[in-house]
Amino acid sequence: MSSVLGVRMSAWSDTIRRTLKLDPDKDLVLDLVKRLVEGRGSVIVSSTGLYRGIGKYFAHLMNSLTSVSVFYVEPYELAYYVAPYYEGRELDVLLISTSEGLNDLYVLLDQLSLTGHRVSLISEPLPEVLKRRYEDLSRVEIKLDNMGLLKVLSVLAYAASKLSRRDLQKRADRIRDECLSLADVADELVERYERELKAIREALSEPYIVTYTPTLEPAAEAVSLRMSCGRAYMTGIPTVHLYVGSLFNKVLAFTTDVEVHSYRYYFNKVVERGGRIEEVRFRTDPLTAPLYAVMLIYYAARGV
Repeated sequence: MSSVLGVRMSAWSDTIRRTLKLDPDKDLVLDLVKRLVEGRGSVIVSSTGLYRGIGKYFAHLMNSLTSVSVFYVEPYELAYYVAPYYEGRELDVLLISTSEGLNDLYVLLDQLSLTGHRVSLISEPLPEVLKRRYEDLSRVEIKLDNMGLLKVLSVLAYAASKLSRRDLQKRADRIRDECLSLADVADELVERYERELKAIREALSEPYIVTYTPTLEPAAEAVSLRMSCGRAYMTGIPTVHLYVGSLFNKVLAFTTDVEVHSYRYYFNKVVERGGRIEEVRFRTDPLTAPLYAVMLIYYAARGV
C-alpha cells in the first residue's frame, strides 16, 4: 500500500470512528423496538421519504433473526388499503421516516391513529407542529446528516441482533459485533474494494442504472437518489435488463456472494443487450452487507 493511500485510509477510519456515534441511539431504538414487538407475533413496518429500503431492511433483519413476523407495507398501501380495513385485527406499526417524507408521515399518522393502531416512529427531528400533534407517540429521532444512513442501518441491525432467537444467537452476536466495530475495518474495506470504488464514483457522476439484491436497497438508494451528481436510475435486478439500451448501458450492482445464483440469469440478459455490469459484491452476511456498502459510498462520495 502506498504511503499516500495509507494516510487517506487511516484518516477515513478516524472519520468513521469520530462521526459514527451509535450511543445513545442504539439503546433508544432497541428499547422502542422491544416495546413494539413484546408479546406480538406480527408487526407492520413502513418507510416514508427517500429511503424506503430502510424499512425493508428492518423487516429482513427481524424475519431472519427473531420470532416476530415483520411485514413491510408501502405507505400509500398502508394508509388506504390496509389500515382502514383491519378493524378488530390491528397490528402494531413501526414507521421510519426521513425529512422528505413528512407529508406522507402526517397522512399515515392520522390514518393509523383513527383506526386504532399502536404506532412507533424512528425519524429525523420532527417539526414542532408534528411533535405537538403526536406528543404521546413512542419515537426516536436520528439526524441523517454526517453518515446518518449508516447510523440508522447500524442501530436497526443492533436492535434486531439483541432480540434474536436463541438458536440464532451465534449469528446475531456476530452481527452485533460488526455493528459496533465498523471503524476498525474501514481501512481494510477501502483497500479490498479499491476497484469497486472506481465504479461507485462513476455512478455518482455519470449515467448509470443501479440495481441491488434485497438487503442492499438502501445502498442503491444512496447512490441513485441522495448522492448522485449525474443521472442514476434505480431498479430491481429482475427488471434491470429492460432498461439497458433504452436508458443507459452501464449497470452498477450491489450484491452478496450467497445470492449469486439468484441474479446471474438477469445479469446475463444485461450483457446480451450490450450492457456493462460493474458489480460490488460483498463476501459477508447479507444482513451486514448494507453497512459496508454505505461506508464505501460515503468514502467514494468524498472524491466526486
